[in-house]
Amino acid sequence: MRFTAIEGSNPLGFLAALGAFRLSDLSWPERNIRLRWVLDGGWRPELLGFPDADPVCFCSALAKDAPWAPIDNFAELGNNITVCLNLFRSVVDKVTGSISPKDRRSADFVASFGSDVFEDRKNNRIEYTDLCFITGSGHQHFLGTIRALAQNVTSDHLHEALFVGWRYADKGLSMRWDPDDAKEYALRWQDPSVGGVFTVWGANRLAFEALPLFPTLPTERGLQTTGFQTRNRAHEFTWPIWTGAVSLDTVRSMLNMRALQADEPDRALLQAMGIPEVFRAQRVRIGQGANFKVSFRPARSV
Repeated sequence: MRFTAIEGSNPLGFLAALGAFRLSDLSWPERNIRLRWVLDGGWRPELLGFPDADPVCFCSALAKDAPWAPIDNFAELGNNITVCLNLFRSVVDKVTGSISPKDRRSADFVASFGSDVFEDRKNNRIEYTDLCFITGSGHQHFLGTIRALAQNVTSDHLHEALFVGWRYADKGLSMRWDPDDAKEYALRWQDPSVGGVFTVWGANRLAFEALPLFPTLPTERGLQTTGFQTRNRAHEFTWPIWTGAVSLDTVRSMLNMRALQADEPDRALLQAMGIPEVFRAQRVRIGQGANFKVSFRPARSV
């Protein structure tokens, strides 16, 4: 089953594909589900394990029965994950104390949000994931947005995001992982602040489900988010495209490969591992003062 609406060079598309993969793996573990990328007018994700699945039925099953992020378990955090260390630690203690062999979703999401080891003392809050692009500026909230998406996204939104094509007809509720969200004045015909933001709700909700594949890790240089590296003052997100059909655990391993983070990745080595392409997108802050926005620049092949 090929997700023909997703392009692997778009960070939002890549995250949405992984989110759909992770949800499918959790929903149907008996199917031995695998994911690969095929070159079809761009890099398209192909989910193996559903030989006769109808896309409409697949999206309906995801919308109704998939084990989506347990957002209610993070209610104490409020609308954002930019909270004080003690509050975040209390949530960590609660969710890690209730881990079961069958369901560790809450703990996996909390690990992707940030860490109770490091504190940004200047702002009295934890250090948080580099994938958190919205923290309250402009009335955009990280957890608040995903709660709203959970209430509004239907199977039709998922179908559009995975199979039909991105029409950008949904107003607001963007996690800002699409480079199209970087509405810089110098590059626009008219004022980009007029009319609001239009995005693809289904893709944003699916992308949030990929966060457990990008945990944060305390290091001697501070908090590190899987897939991110700073080089020449540019903070960048790097991800692979693979052609072999692999499991979710194998994807977790690939995302952590040191070879991906080299300034110039060794293409011969990566191709021997079934990775013909690597994309990299810069994480940038646009605007001044309290009205700044965080976005991705368009990705480039490295």
